[in-house]
Amino acid sequence: MSTRRQQLEAWAKANPGLYSGLQQAIAGAEGTILGGRPGYNVMFGGGRFKDFSRHPDKVISSPGGYSSAAAGAYQFLPGTFAGAQKRLGLKDFSPESQNLAMLDLVKSRLDPIGGLAAITKAGTLTPQIQAALAPEWASFPTESGKSYYGQPVKKAEQIEKFFEQGMRSSAPPPTPSPAKPTVSSPRQTGNMLGSDFLRSIMSIIPQLQRKRSFLPEAEQIDYSGLGTGTDTFASSYLKNVAQQLMEEV
Repeated sequence: MSTRRQQLEAWAKANPGLYSGLQQAIAGAEGTILGGRPGYNVMFGGGRFKDFSRHPDKVISSPGGYSSAAAGAYQFLPGTFAGAQKRLGLKDFSPESQNLAMLDLVKSRLDPIGGLAAITKAGTLTPQIQAALAPEWASFPTESGKSYYGQPVKKAEQIEKFFEQGMRSSAPPPTPSPAKPTVSSPRQTGNMLGSDFLRSIMSIIPQLQRKRSFLPEAEQIDYSGLGTGTDTFASSYLKNVAQQLMEEV
């Protein structure tokens, strides 16, 4: 594997968002987006090819009067792709090979302004970066906003939007925060049972006392140290009664 290819792959791995942004921006500018993503089997004029073993190398004429053999997501001319293929040791015209060839061309065009590091530093495709890429892709605007080759061109703002879309598509979905367990305080537990329920239990205690003399009177229970409130009072009293019932059994 060539050193250049290793460098390109290392940059792509270290900057997945920028890498995806580049793919979307160039494909978007070249009009090869299919289903929201780069279309790797698109020929000039919008036709499709099926064989990814090599560049189609087929000249197509468009209704607008242009003729070209450009193909792939980034509309490579046969000779342009052949050069990148030789430099990087690419064996086919697969999506992976097209992506690496695209990075190779981007780096070459950006070398005068810092190479791929210019994109890393900017975090987007600034008008200056787009202008540097304009000689490679006619759909990119020069700093004057026109095509380098006098062909139809996308606005810089539109290309930046494509870039941002690509970056968002590469971001992993947010990880939901784990739910925090709810710990109820004794007072909250009393409230969950409901004061009305506890009062109803308290109301039958006198009837039980007539049948079991050992049941204590409420005022005989030591409530020191306990909280105040009907729920705390009732809960403590019932606990005391239950304890004595167990002892009786």
